[in-house]
Amino acid sequence: MSDVNAHDLTRFSKPEDVWPLYHGSGADMKFGTEIELAFFKADDPDFRIMNADENNKVMVAAQTFVSGDWVRNEPTTDTLEAGSIAASFENLQTVIDDTQAKIAALTKAAAQYGLKRSFFQDQPGITVETLLGSLVDIPRYQAFFGPPRDDMREIAAYFAICKSTQVSVSYKNPDHMLENVRRLYRLAPFLFLLADNSSGFDGDTPAAFHHGMKHRAALGTRGLFPPFLFEAENGEDYLRRHIDQVMNNPLFVYYNEKGELQRLPSGQWTSFNALKNMGLNTATNYWFAQSILWPDVKIAALKDDAGAITGHRYEARMFGVGAHQANTALLIVAALAADQDFAAEVDSLLEPFGFDGKNPNEEKILLEKSYNAARHHNGDFFDIAYGNGRMNEFAKIFGKTLAESKYLSPYHDLLAPALDVCESGCTDGKINRALFETLQAAQDFQRHYDPDVLENAGHNNRMILEAQLVNTGQGCKKAKARA
Repeated sequence: MSDVNAHDLTRFSKPEDVWPLYHGSGADMKFGTEIELAFFKADDPDFRIMNADENNKVMVAAQTFVSGDWVRNEPTTDTLEAGSIAASFENLQTVIDDTQAKIAALTKAAAQYGLKRSFFQDQPGITVETLLGSLVDIPRYQAFFGPPRDDMREIAAYFAICKSTQVSVSYKNPDHMLENVRRLYRLAPFLFLLADNSSGFDGDTPAAFHHGMKHRAALGTRGLFPPFLFEAENGEDYLRRHIDQVMNNPLFVYYNEKGELQRLPSGQWTSFNALKNMGLNTATNYWFAQSILWPDVKIAALKDDAGAITGHRYEARMFGVGAHQANTALLIVAALAADQDFAAEVDSLLEPFGFDGKNPNEEKILLEKSYNAARHHNGDFFDIAYGNGRMNEFAKIFGKTLAESKYLSPYHDLLAPALDVCESGCTDGKINRALFETLQAAQDFQRHYDPDVLENAGHNNRMILEAQLVNTGQGCKKAKARA
């Protein structure tokens, strides 16, 4: 979750006050990743999550393996986030190497305290109540969720349960931003499933749905895709609508003139614009209002080493967590932004599925239906409706197009897991459901698996668990539908 740094009392009265910070980075486009990793106590018979003391120790220990301020807290103590360096497309390998080194550092640091990284992007059997009962001692998260307001419980559940990989791009200019944001949203239902590594359990409940998408739906107008996604005339119009959304975003927490968090009672809301009446239309409250918009492709601030806002980026947030997900997400998002031929090919693939930009209203309805099909896949994964066609058909042609990207040719080995999923339909989430049909089976696997299997980013779960699939005779088949 994005954070707000030092208290800034600069007043913003109108959109023009912030507009210069949305212009883009020009030719200096860079890419970076953030990965949320969940940890648990491997030898605890009650399957205990990492606690607050262990969280602090792992954070400190990880930074002895890879120096720098790159480990970040999330609201619950079971999770730590690794943030990569940012680099140009020509130096993408440095981002990949840095990301993998930091994931390895967190995993190694956790092992020193008897903790293991979850094999899945979630923690099977761990409920929302358990997670929200173990918040980190950070004022912002305590104000949000300690405990959550009655009307914020579903949003709290999203932040407690869902772990993801995010890829950020410092866009060239507003039109470059909008072109990519729209393309990523058109792809979102597919990308959610492509990179899904859910266990098949939402807490302790069997899940025949994409549990991350389910919880994201609770974000309402703060999440999914903004209402002006297809209405904006160009990139500048989109960003100005975004600024208006920020200034009117309903706030349940805000900062007073001393930089102290103020929490409103359940049912009461304010906004950045409403705070003007109190003289609290500060830079801190503006950036805070922006940070608590959580759409699947987020407009987020760029900061320098001192924490000052220097510009903006878009952040693709629809990827899960596993062995290959960090690289899969980075390579796809980066290629769409930097490889014009690949981006144009993907646009042409999307057209027959109804995502062609010709009728905004129809396209919005089609995207909503595609989101719903992916969210409630009922164990069918790619064998669902997608736009005017079927997702399994799209997956195969997307995979072939991805493999042919000249910009990504140096990374062909790292693309192997995604290409395999596109061709076979064997997403990590589907493999997990085929092998671990009961909560006990998933938790037993968690306790005994070797975290080293996740170090090979050129593998997906079908490759990692091939022996188990063969031995059980399961193969990659449709998992049983679950209520």
